[in-house]
Amino acid sequence: MAECRECKFWNPIEGEEDMGDCFGHRVPGNTPSDACPTNSFQPRN
Repeated sequence: MAECRECKFWNPIEGEEDMGDCFGHRVPGNTPSDACPTNSFQPRN
């Protein structure tokens, strides 16, 4: 299953290990894509 860190909308937060920002939500990079808090998972090209 894909993870949030593979989404084009997930951006790593500097200084925080495997934590990213997705439209203002703090999301761990290993969150499964089907649990996306914004329901907007799009794989990176």
